[in-house]
Amino acid sequence: MKTPLLFKGDTKYAYASGVIRGFENYLLNRADYQKVFDADVNQIGTVLTEIGYGGSEQNPEHALDTATEQLFTDIQTLSKDKKFTDTLPLKFDFANTRTYLKSHFLDAEIPELLRWGTIPPDILTRQIEFLLNGEKSELPQCLKDAISAAEQSFLQFHSSVAIDSTVDREYIKYFGSILPDSEFFRRWFAIYTDWVNIKSFVRIIRSKLPHKLFGEIYIDCGDIPAEKFTNSVELDIESIPSTFSNTEYGSRLPDVMRLAFSGKLAPLDIFFRLKLIESNRYTKFCSYGPELLWAYAQIKLEEIGSLRTILRAKSAKLSFDAIKEVISVVLE
Repeated sequence: MKTPLLFKGDTKYAYASGVIRGFENYLLNRADYQKVFDADVNQIGTVLTEIGYGGSEQNPEHALDTATEQLFTDIQTLSKDKKFTDTLPLKFDFANTRTYLKSHFLDAEIPELLRWGTIPPDILTRQIEFLLNGEKSELPQCLKDAISAAEQSFLQFHSSVAIDSTVDREYIKYFGSILPDSEFFRRWFAIYTDWVNIKSFVRIIRSKLPHKLFGEIYIDCGDIPAEKFTNSVELDIESIPSTFSNTEYGSRLPDVMRLAFSGKLAPLDIFFRLKLIESNRYTKFCSYGPELLWAYAQIKLEEIGSLRTILRAKSAKLSFDAIKEVISVVLE
């Protein structure tokens, strides 16, 4: 059990923290979500406008896109450490890079890329091609490193899992290199790292890839040590989850790992998203600091993502039961 989390505070963020406290008052509550659940598909735009997403009557998807862009603008405006807070939109650049590389190496159709990164998708893909062709690329060094590492990993293992895991590792390596010196961020980062490590581990085992791939992509910044993984790789899939019962995450982790090994990754993702949200909510004890900006941004992104899920589910005429697990994080 970890000791109670203490916040040192950072007076440079006194004004910014006050602004964030104001923003927090407008985060949606369960009653707001219920209004969205109950709305007819033709009325959902009006309901979204009523709960704070202006412009939704004409185009609800565009309104959610605009809210995402405004969130990143607000955080960057208030931030005193823009290199760190820029990792929020940068994560979408890494996600787009991962998607494009898989399409490139597997000769598959390129799906629609996310638009909320620091680089427009068309420019990003063009720059990736320049790099892959040995030409000069204007991409940030962290993305160049990810692309080069992913290319080498794919050539060695010939699997999309190798691309996913390698790009995720490179994002975390960069993220960790600029992490603020704060107990909150170290704990948040450890949870995020464990999530990525376990997800990569599950994918590698399920895909029957060589175990040395995990040794190459494992990130030694989480609470779960490498030995926990290496000591279980020779076990059968049914036995592996039980070896993770005595970790920081308790008995629930083996349960969601069993589901993940059976092909159901959503419960594993939801489990760690909840852990991160719990960590973010500890910032109510923080007077001022970058922690407040970070926590608010994460919670707001979950809110926007959940609204997008509901909107698309209603457009596809899916039942609430079909999506309630995906949005359970924001209803806790």
